[in-house]
Amino acid sequence: MSNASCTTLWVGLRTPQPPDLRQESRPGTMSAAEVRARVEAAMPAGASAAARERVMAASLLYHDHHNAAHDLVQDMTDPDGSLVHALVHRREPDYWNANYWYRQAGDHELYRLLAARLATMRPEGSAASVANRLVLSGTLDPMALVAACEGAGKMPATDPVPAFLRRLQESEFELLIGLLAARR
Repeated sequence: MSNASCTTLWVGLRTPQPPDLRQESRPGTMSAAEVRARVEAAMPAGASAAARERVMAASLLYHDHHNAAHDLVQDMTDPDGSLVHALVHRREPDYWNANYWYRQAGDHELYRLLAARLATMRPEGSAASVANRLVLSGTLDPMALVAACEGAGKMPATDPVPAFLRRLQESEFELLIGLLAARR
């Protein structure tokens, strides 16, 4: 799938608000049937069944269809499927299980892309401190992201950290869906 096609797919999926760090639903999401139709319409005819399933699972999760996404990735053990599975559990929140699936995903290219995106976000105050901890190794540390999401769940809604993490998570979905859609 070309970059333009990946961008078109993301534009067709993006919601006005970033997803919550947990299983909370938000306004502006599509029904599971709408997500499925958009993804199927945007995926190229030559895309593998595996690529389609992973894009579908990530897209369903982005639109807060946690159970449907989990059903798709439940038995996937490859790095891409494991990464989507980790996201499902991070948002449950089942942090131990999320870390398990991040370990199964290994050194995924998404982490480098997300670190580069993070560098353009310029968070301030306490969010900047969190952002720095996420990339201490030079690439995004998914276990540090899990810990940050867990910590954000204990913060007041007015704290800038949860809002920053939600924006980062939206970037994570955008980059991941683009990567997965480009797979053959």
